Amino acid sequence: MKKLILALTISLLLNGAIAQDKPVKREVSTEEKAKLREMRKDLNLSEEQKVKLKEIHKEHKATKEARKTMSTEQRKAEHLATKAKVDNILNNEQGAKMSEIRKKRREYRKN
Repeated sequence: MKKLILALTISLLLNGAIAQDKPVKREVSTEEKAKLREMRKDLNLSEEQKVKLKEIHKEHKATKEARKTMSTEQRKAEHLATKAKVDNILNNEQGAKMSEIRKKRREYRKN
């Protein structure tokens, strides 16, 4: 009986350890999607800007697998490059609003 309990305990521990190795896929919640729509609306983007942002988003999404093998510094550089591309599309007023949105997002994540 003791051997059975020991075997069950070990198998449960091993299953738990194996399950932790799998990365958790983060789904975008409906709340986050709504915030993105609101952000786009607040920025008052032109149709041309929307098209350019979609292209940047597609490029960023296409490099998703490659970023998994990159070092932290390389991922940071990739992120900053994408951020710079977005900032280049925005005019001064939109850039100020975007900075404010990013600041609020950082504060929200801290809490």
